[in-house]
Amino acid sequence: MMRRALCFSMGLFLAACNESTLLHSYKPLPLEGWDRRDTIRFDLPQVQKDIDATLHIGLRTKAYIGIQDITLAVELLDDTAGIYRCDTVHYPLTDAEGYTLARGVNTHQYETQQLPFHLKKGKQGAVRIHHLMANETLTGITEVGIKIETR
Repeated sequence: MMRRALCFSMGLFLAACNESTLLHSYKPLPLEGWDRRDTIRFDLPQVQKDIDATLHIGLRTKAYIGIQDITLAVELLDDTAGIYRCDTVHYPLTDAEGYTLARGVNTHQYETQQLPFHLKKGKQGAVRIHHLMANETLTGITEVGIKIETR
């Protein structure tokens, strides 16, 4: 019985490991809210070969945050060129009736559409994110994250 449980646990561990994930990280936001001037930065590892990947932006929120959608600026940087790409991501948080599009009960998990991503061999990169909403400070968003998966 113990051996079967151990094998099952090892199988779950191995299934959770994904060699195509370059980075998956979340950063907490201040309890008083996410100010428009607050830029979240994720430093990327230096890669040993050119990679083509997919970038996902994740948001974790309290159950109710009072907005139906969010617009984000996503800047991709490398250590020599500075900002080499800037995308504006508009993402709905609720459907037309106001029901959440997230997973979760007390905390909601959102993930944006996929953005193409390229990083050159030997370059150190970063991803910077800030919101472009009319409200100066957004409350209820607890964390912002990224996930980069190689193709």
